[in-house]
Amino acid sequence: MAIQGLQAVGLGKRFPGIIALDDVSLHLQPGQVMALVGANGAGKSTLIKILTGYYDSYEGRIEIDGQGVQIHQPKDAARVGIQAVYQEVDSVLVPSLTISENLLMNQLVTIPNPLLSWSALHRQAEAVLAQVGLDLDVRRRVEDLVLHEKQMLVIARAVSQQVKYLIFDEPTTSLSLPEVERLFVIIRRLKAQGVGILYISHRLMEVSALADEITVLRNGRKITQFPVAEFDFARVSEAMLGSAIQDIYPAKAASPPGEVVLTATDLTRRGKLKAVSLVARQGEILGIAGLVGAGKTELLRALFGADGLESGQLAIDGKPVTLTTPRQAVQQGVYLVPEERRSQGVLLEEKIRQNISLPFLSQFSRILGLIDQLRERSHAVNLIDRLGITPPNTEAEVSNLSGGNQQKVVIGKWLTGRPRVVMFDEATQGIDVKAKQDVYAIARELAHSAAVIYAASDIDEVIGIADRIIVMHDGAIVAAFEADAFDRNLILEYATGTREKETHD
Repeated sequence: MAIQGLQAVGLGKRFPGIIALDDVSLHLQPGQVMALVGANGAGKSTLIKILTGYYDSYEGRIEIDGQGVQIHQPKDAARVGIQAVYQEVDSVLVPSLTISENLLMNQLVTIPNPLLSWSALHRQAEAVLAQVGLDLDVRRRVEDLVLHEKQMLVIARAVSQQVKYLIFDEPTTSLSLPEVERLFVIIRRLKAQGVGILYISHRLMEVSALADEITVLRNGRKITQFPVAEFDFARVSEAMLGSAIQDIYPAKAASPPGEVVLTATDLTRRGKLKAVSLVARQGEILGIAGLVGAGKTELLRALFGADGLESGQLAIDGKPVTLTTPRQAVQQGVYLVPEERRSQGVLLEEKIRQNISLPFLSQFSRILGLIDQLRERSHAVNLIDRLGITPPNTEAEVSNLSGGNQQKVVIGKWLTGRPRVVMFDEATQGIDVKAKQDVYAIARELAHSAAVIYAASDIDEVIGIADRIIVMHDGAIVAAFEADAFDRNLILEYATGTREKETHD
C-alpha cells in the first residue's frame, strides 16, 4: 500500500561555499499540522523553495501518495496541490492592482472572453474574503492596504484554492491577537478537511498550540522530530541552537537616562495620529507598546520624515527641526529600522557591502563620485564581524540571507552614521530566538550614545527591552509606565482600549 501524503526524501541544496540543505527528509500526512522550526539559516526557507518549485535543481526527491513528482517550477507545485503563504507578502502581490484582481489573478489570465463581468468578479472576491473573515472593499488597490491586511489577503487567496498541502511561512508576524485566532480557526478547518499543513514559525508557544508534530532543523540538517505532546521550550530551543540559551534580554540601564535628545509635541495626522507627544533620552530605550494598527508604525514613519504631518513640532537636542523627508531625518541622525525590512529596509538583489554603505555613500566616494570599493569592503567587513552576520561575506546578495541576517544588515547600514535617535519597528518579526537576542543587544549598545525607540505589538518584548514604556491605541498615547511600574495586564488593557487614558509613574 502506497504511503499517503507528501514525502520529501533526502532533499539537499548547495550554493557556492554554502550547504543550505543537507539530506533532509520529512513526511506530511493529509489532515496533519507539522511545525518546522529552526534558527535563521537553518534551511527552512530553502526547503520551502524546493517544495514550491523555486529552485530548478536540487538533490533528493519528492513524492505524493507514494508517487514521485517533478517540481522544478512554481506551476509544478501548484499542479500537485502544493501552495505557500509566504512571510514576504509584497513579493507575491501586485500593489497596483485591486484586491479582486490579486485574489482571482489565475482566473483573469485564463478567461478566454475579454468581456469580463467585473461585478461578478467583485462578488466572487468578496466571497473569498468572507472565508477568512476579512471585510474589505475589494475595489481597493493593494498598495493602500496595511501590512496585516496584505497578509490576510495572501492567506485568503491560498485557502480559496483547492490545495492538498499548504505551507505557512511565519504567517502571524503582522497579525493582531484576534487575527491570529482567526487564522488558527482557518488552519484547523483546513486540517479537518484533510489538508496537510506545514507551519513555519519562530513563536514556539504558537507552535505548541497548533501542531501535531514538530521537526527541528539546524545548519541545513534535520536534528529531531517529535509529537507536540513532548514539547518543551528548553528542549526545542537547544535543538535549534545547539546549546541552551541564557537570558534573552540584555541588562537594563543601571544609571538614570541622560539629556533629552528628541522632543515631539502634538504630532497630528488625520486618521493616523492624535496629538502625540513624547520625549526620548540618551541612555534609555523608550518602548512603544500597542496592537497592530495602534499607530506605532505611523508615528515612527512621521518621525523619520516618511509620512507628512498636519501639525506638531519636533526638536533634536533642544533645537527645532523640520523632518519632511527621510533625507532630512538622516542628516539629523534620526534613523529607522522599518517594519517591512525586505521592501523598505534593504535592496535585496544587492550585496551586503552595498547595502551597508548605501545611506552614506559620500563617505566612500572618490573623485567624480566613484565608489572606493576597497574602503567600502573594509568597512563592511568590520560591521559584519561586529554584528555577527552570516555568511561573513561582503559580496553575498542580501536576498540569499536568512531573515535575522537581513535584519542585521538593515541595522548595520545605520551604524555607519552618527545616530542621535534610532527607531526599531517590529524589529524581531520572523527571526529566531538567537537573532532576537542579537538585535536586543544592538539596541542596548546604541542606547549608550543615542536615544532608542523600540516599538512592538509583543507586549512581553517591549517590557523585556524597554526602560520606559508608552502605550498607543487608535493613534493616541493612552498610558505611560516608568520602569518600576511595568504591569503587563495593565499595559494590555490600555493597548486593547479597555482602559481609558492614564499615566503610571
